[in-house]
Amino acid sequence: MDKWLNHPTAIKIMALAIGIIMWAVVHFDPESSPNSVASLMETRKIDGVKIEAYGLDERSYVLNGLDPQTVKLTVRGTRSDLLAARKEDYRLQVDLRQVTEGVHTLSLQLDLPRGIQLVEMTPGAVSVTVEALQTKEFEIEIGTRGTPAEGYIAGTPILKPTNRVHVTLPKNTLAQVSKVGATVTIDGETKAIKYKSVKLAAYDQDGKVIEGAIIDPAVVEVEVPITNPFKTVPLQFVMVGKMPPGLSIDTFEPNTEQVTIYGPKEALDKIESVEADLQLAELTKSGKVTVPLKAESPITEISPAEVVVNVEVVLSDTRSLEGLPINVKGLGEGMSVKFVDPATGKADIVMKGSPSRLGKLQPGDVTVDADLSGKGPGTHTVPLIVNSPRFIEQSGGTSTATIEITADVPANATPGSGDAAAGGAGAGESPSPSQTDGTSSSTPDQQQGSTP
Repeated sequence: MDKWLNHPTAIKIMALAIGIIMWAVVHFDPESSPNSVASLMETRKIDGVKIEAYGLDERSYVLNGLDPQTVKLTVRGTRSDLLAARKEDYRLQVDLRQVTEGVHTLSLQLDLPRGIQLVEMTPGAVSVTVEALQTKEFEIEIGTRGTPAEGYIAGTPILKPTNRVHVTLPKNTLAQVSKVGATVTIDGETKAIKYKSVKLAAYDQDGKVIEGAIIDPAVVEVEVPITNPFKTVPLQFVMVGKMPPGLSIDTFEPNTEQVTIYGPKEALDKIESVEADLQLAELTKSGKVTVPLKAESPITEISPAEVVVNVEVVLSDTRSLEGLPINVKGLGEGMSVKFVDPATGKADIVMKGSPSRLGKLQPGDVTVDADLSGKGPGTHTVPLIVNSPRFIEQSGGTSTATIEITADVPANATPGSGDAAAGGAGAGESPSPSQTDGTSSSTPDQQQGSTP
């Protein structure tokens, strides 16, 4: 033992131990806490920690109330841990996985930062209000804002893929929905707006957006037609030329009798119909004939651009009509007429057409006119104008009339002056009021090409 104590290393160890004891005696504070670790902990209050709700079945319910939305925490930890923790690191959650419609009081779940302990939480529970969702179908209403360019008009918006949507909201809020739709700006537009995607919203009766509405689909594609003003008018066919020899039209059935024309409004106001030229010489057999419709300025478009006519062509037949009165047209005021040839003032006409159409002719369906417009006193030979139903034409018989025109003698004229007037008297010589109405008509060749 003595040998060990005399060893230099042992003496150094003993000296170090004695020094440590003496340092501890000098620095000992009898009034300090016996727990030095506990003396390093601090307490802190954290206000306004937000509560997070999770687990709610959002397809069936909506969270309408969370009271309170924040809580106050008192926590404990070392200064370094408290300083390192941010307010967002203190997480408060409420579990809504099992809740149904109604008001519920639920406890809170707390997740604290590392090294920090909860001392107190005020309040310790939260009240939640849950309302069941309902779904209702609505028709989409698309409005327009502004006006197109001058002379253009906007048509009805077209929706894709559907014009109906489903809106999901709490029952009480759903009852406030007046319409579902969106607005498209068309100000100054000259062309159709196509492939415009718009986000839909639910509106109440005052036009205010109802927040929180679940709309399916939420976005639709809108097309807004922008066109010139338009007008729907009858379609009339003009028969151009003559049918091939020996053939006549029996049935004539167009696939439409009206067309829509587009153009300036002032031009549309003056148009009452649209004409389509049908070339009769091309109708050699029965079948469908396509007739193009050409838009002429200021008309910009005709819809449809062509019309299809189902035509039945048959062998022609003839029918004689005898003793048709010749109506005088266009006779000047103060004039009288006398028929020279035919002296009876009646014509015998041969008509050509399909057998069925000829068989349906009734008295008065065919009339004969003599146009004396511009003719003065004297003898005149004028062509007769035969007016007949469509697809029936004159093929023979009386074609002209020789008529003598004389000036009427006033009542106070000298006796010798009445000879001229006497020459205009006689049975069948003086025209009826209807024969002197002053109207004009077309020539026989023009009759075939007149508008039916």
